[in-house]
Amino acid sequence: MVVVALATIAAVPLFVFEDSSSPASFTGTAGASGAPEVQSVELVVAAAPRFEPDVAGLSDRAQIWHLARSKRDTSARLAEVARNHEADALAAARLVAVDEFADQERLEVLLAAQQAEIDRQAERARLRAAELKRREEAMSTPGPTTTIPWDTAPHADGPSDIQWEALRFCEATGNYGAVNPTGKYRGAYQFSRETWDWIAGLDYEHLVGVDPAAAAPGDQDRMAQALYDLRGRGQWPVCGRYLP
Repeated sequence: MVVVALATIAAVPLFVFEDSSSPASFTGTAGASGAPEVQSVELVVAAAPRFEPDVAGLSDRAQIWHLARSKRDTSARLAEVARNHEADALAAARLVAVDEFADQERLEVLLAAQQAEIDRQAERARLRAAELKRREEAMSTPGPTTTIPWDTAPHADGPSDIQWEALRFCEATGNYGAVNPTGKYRGAYQFSRETWDWIAGLDYEHLVGVDPAAAAPGDQDRMAQALYDLRGRGQWPVCGRYLP
C-alpha cells in the first residue's frame, strides 16, 4: 500500500488541470459550443498503516524473561545452599569418623585388656594344676626334692606376677604368714632367718631381724625379688621351676 501511494503522488504533476484557454489540456474535449470542458480528477492517496505494538506479546515475553531470570537466581541460591550443606555434611562426617575411630581404639584397648586377663587366668590355672600334680607325684614317688642348681642366673626380664604367684602357691599355698613344720622356713617365700637377714642387710636394713612370716606382704615380695636378682630361681630348689 505504501508503494502504491508513493507512485500516485509521483504521478500528480502529469495531470494538468487546464482552464478554458489552455491549448495543451489533456482533459479538455470539444463541447457542443466548441469550447473545451474542464473535467476534475479525484486524487486518492492511501494512508500508511499505523504501527500498533503487540503489547500482550511483549508483556508475555517480559514475563517469561523475568521468570527465567528468577529461576536462574533461585537455582544459583539453591546451588550455594547445597554446597554449604555438603560442606557441613562432610565436616559432620569427619567428626563422626573421628568419634568412631576413637571408639574403635577404646574397644580394642578394652578387648586387649580382657584378653590379657583371660591369658593371665589361664596361665594361673595351668601353673596351679602343674603344682598340684607335682605334689601328688612327690607324695607317691620317693627321691630328692632338690631339682634346680642353687647358682642359676636370673632372667633378664624377671618373673611375671603370675609366676611369682605360682611360686608362692608352691612354697606356702600363697600364705604370707606360713611357717613350715620345722619352723625354719617362714613366710610366703619360705625364707630362713639367715637368708632373710643377709638380703635385708644388702638392700633393706630396716628389715634385718624381722620375722619373715610377720613381715608385710610387700616387704616379702621385695625381698624375694632381691634374692632372685642376686641368685636366680635356684634359691627355691623345688618351686623355682615356676620362675624363668
